[in-house]
Amino acid sequence: MKSEGIKILRVSAGSAAERAGLRPGDVLRELDGQTLEDLLDLKFYLRDSASDLAVDRCGRNFKVRLQLGDGADPGWELEPLQMRTCHCDCVFCFVHQLPENLRPSLPVKDEDYRFSFLFGNYLTLVGFTSRDLERVVRMRLSPLYVSIHATDPILRGRLLGVKKAPILPLLGKLISGGITLHGQIVVVPGWNDREALEKSLTDLAPLCPGLTSLAVVPVGLTKHREHLPELRSLNAQEAKAVLLQIERFGRRMMNEFGSRWVHPADELLLLAGAPIPSEEAYEGYPQLENGVGLIRYYSNQAQKAMKRLPVSLSRQRRILWVTGLSASRYLRDIATAFTGKFRNLNIQVLSVDNNLLGHSVTVAGLLGGRDIAAALRDYILLTAAEPFDGVFLPPDCMNSDGLLLDDWTVDEISRQAGISAEVFQGDWARMIIGREREVLP
Repeated sequence: MKSEGIKILRVSAGSAAERAGLRPGDVLRELDGQTLEDLLDLKFYLRDSASDLAVDRCGRNFKVRLQLGDGADPGWELEPLQMRTCHCDCVFCFVHQLPENLRPSLPVKDEDYRFSFLFGNYLTLVGFTSRDLERVVRMRLSPLYVSIHATDPILRGRLLGVKKAPILPLLGKLISGGITLHGQIVVVPGWNDREALEKSLTDLAPLCPGLTSLAVVPVGLTKHREHLPELRSLNAQEAKAVLLQIERFGRRMMNEFGSRWVHPADELLLLAGAPIPSEEAYEGYPQLENGVGLIRYYSNQAQKAMKRLPVSLSRQRRILWVTGLSASRYLRDIATAFTGKFRNLNIQVLSVDNNLLGHSVTVAGLLGGRDIAAALRDYILLTAAEPFDGVFLPPDCMNSDGLLLDDWTVDEISRQAGISAEVFQGDWARMIIGREREVLP
């Protein structure tokens, strides 16, 4: 792909970029003779001292010298990365089973190794070229996150909606180039479970420790699957069978490599009715953002908070936690532990049914604002609840732009529900004792 360069959007007054003569609209083509494809090249090659930039200004090419002090910012705003999109047609693609009028970024099917490196996005590596491989290895874009699903090329191709999708040779080349990988297998019953899953785990195990972790996630299906392949969710017995395979491989990998390596997503544990593993079992939570270990992580954070917070509040404090159906039992256990220890503290848990995507979608991170607002209104009316001192939404229900799945904001939820709500940001002291946080040691 031919480089288009990097466009400068703004230049700060008095900055190094302005002193070099750069202006908004200029396109950076080269840095010290190195072609600039995108922002990653610039971050990789830009030095703290002086650099020579080849610039295109309205078709006129010239060079400037950019002088930077130690750790100084150039003082420019550059055009952001343009995401490369996925051309697969996965049988379980979440984008294909979404309703309309959701937040704008959701219908975008990303397949971009740069976003995998920067943000932990999963990619299939279908269409990953030798040039991409060379660049990833040269720039050490590590770790990368790969959707594997199956190691058999034909089966993987069927799952991804392409003719054939070999993955093992490419994973091997990346690992040989020094790239750390994290993988995931989305299990679809009747497709890549049982013997197929066994084969995938067996094929992938020798790639450890280059393939540092592998998450096994149950397929997520919404009610919006018109004209899509006939699929079904795992039932409890199937989830238990998958867990047995994971546990057996985990023991084997621990013996051979000192790491469990393969980890079940929380949703798989909930489906099977299995206990939540210890914190040690998650080995530093390498796939926390993928829903692997969230329950254990927040349970441990709550336990630590209970040890350091005062056991008595000076006044009555009532709190409401909002969550999805699947995690509600564990949150109620945590709430019971808090209220049993702290005098004058009352915590209630509201589990919200997902009408937006369907009742089978039970994770908190896929709740929409409309459903949360409606559940809050009904809860307050039906229980005649006294005012709450705090209403807290799950931290994973909102993106970095402050938008829930259906493009709602917390302010909209608060207005529609008639009660002030906020997203829990991990500050247990603020949530539990509110304005009394200054009494903490």
